[in-house]
Amino acid sequence: MNPWFAAWDLAFHTIALSMVDIGFAKSQLELLLRRLYLHPNGQIPAYEWNFGDVNPPVHAWAVLFVYELEKHRTGRGDRTFLKNAFQKLMKNFT
Repeated sequence: MNPWFAAWDLAFHTIALSMVDIGFAKSQLELLLRRLYLHPNGQIPAYEWNFGDVNPPVHAWAVLFVYELEKHRTGRGDRTFLKNAFQKLMKNFT
């Protein structure tokens, strides 16, 4: 069996990554929210072979987790990161 990519796995991976490198974790979350990957209707592609499948909204949870962790560690959350992700994730949720 070959390894494959699932977008929701990346959301979970960023939780672990954020413990080591918050900047890298944020960049991974932002990656799937770029116009190149995010469908105009807000859908995040589920798998590399089936863009039509949907995932639970774990990206929103991961974004909030990473934001809160950074805020707890540094005393200041990255509101720009949160605002940019929020706009795209609202579209994804609806």
